[in-house]
Amino acid sequence: MSGAVSNSLEGPDGGRPGWVAVLAFWTKNLMEIGITKGLGIMLPILQIQLTSQMWIIGWIASLTTATSGFVAPFGGLVSRRFGAGYVMMTCGVMMSAAAIAGSFVENSLQLALLYTLLAGTAIGISNVVAKEAVGRCFTKNYATANGIARTGYSVGLIVFAPLVQVFLDTYGWRGTMLLVGAITMHSVASGAVMVATRQPELDQSNAYQTLPQTEHTNSSSAHESTLRSHCGSLRKFVFKNFEVGLLLNARYWLVAVISCCTIYAYLMWIVYFVSQAQSNGFTLEEAGSFVTIAGIANLFGKISQGLITDRGVMSSWTLVAVCLVMSSVSYLASSLLTSYWPMMTSAVLILFSDGVLSCQTDVLVKQVLGVELLAGAFGWIGLKVTLLLVALGFLPGLVYDLTGSYTAAFLLIGSVQAVPLVPLLMLRYSQR
Repeated sequence: MSGAVSNSLEGPDGGRPGWVAVLAFWTKNLMEIGITKGLGIMLPILQIQLTSQMWIIGWIASLTTATSGFVAPFGGLVSRRFGAGYVMMTCGVMMSAAAIAGSFVENSLQLALLYTLLAGTAIGISNVVAKEAVGRCFTKNYATANGIARTGYSVGLIVFAPLVQVFLDTYGWRGTMLLVGAITMHSVASGAVMVATRQPELDQSNAYQTLPQTEHTNSSSAHESTLRSHCGSLRKFVFKNFEVGLLLNARYWLVAVISCCTIYAYLMWIVYFVSQAQSNGFTLEEAGSFVTIAGIANLFGKISQGLITDRGVMSSWTLVAVCLVMSSVSYLASSLLTSYWPMMTSAVLILFSDGVLSCQTDVLVKQVLGVELLAGAFGWIGLKVTLLLVALGFLPGLVYDLTGSYTAAFLLIGSVQAVPLVPLLMLRYSQR
């Protein structure tokens, strides 16, 4: 399979390969939530059963997410080497194996190794491969296809929370992990469908290259020449297969800033919103209702954004700008709101905008960099998001500790969400 590459899924109008890729991406998103959200729901019982501390079990979930970002740059390489379908099947097996083997662990270290090495790696690789597959298949309706695939996250949040709780009440935590692992095997089936789908001829220009062979000689100069040749070949291999050249591309950095800032702001909202709402005088039940209704708005945003841009109602540039402004203002206002319906409106606008932005940033990456650089761009952006979260994920909490109020913390989050307006305008101006 040396020549199998992600180009195998390319098609101008999607077709059967395109919708199979959408199914695989949707399934991967759904199962990812099952793995990560399921672990989160089981935190209290795992703390007791594994005689561990809460922060250690929570850290396992964070390490799983971090690992997925660190391995993301390898997604394009393995996809070109083995083919997108086979990679998706393998990642499905790894995610399922992490949960199934997790049901037999005796301590938190074993659980951490399983989830970090297996689930984290599988999530990071499959995310890049699936996104690139959808991007290669669709041109005219890419936003719509991407939005449909990303609804897997939203459906997962709705389905897995009560499902895992039922499993826990009925079968205990070990049985729950076995069942979650079995459900996750659906990712293997979707990958198998990708393999079985008839695909266009492969482009092998970026496949593995063999280092040049030279005749053996005892000459020192010949040895140095051979060494330089091998080093040059290795350098070309790294640059080509990991798309290192993107790091020297100013346009890549502009779209990376847009993606990283929007993801960071959204994740910080997820972490701190409930506590912030309670500090504003809302009950835990009211805060939960804000998140539930806003989650439905997020699902609607993912579906509607494709209809808006693919049907020509509004350009991607305009839609992204509108959602950035709308969400930034909502972040800034939410820390000051003390009435139920204004806070509900703020939460709905934030998650609706995130639903749109999570899809449209991928569209911008494709428009700005082209389809051939999708895997590299998605991989490097995934790594940057992880580094940003590791380096600055604590910042809103630190601001709260220093000021005793979430006002400054959410002013910070809103400001971060507004930063992408600058690179967005720069990219739009350079497109003309």
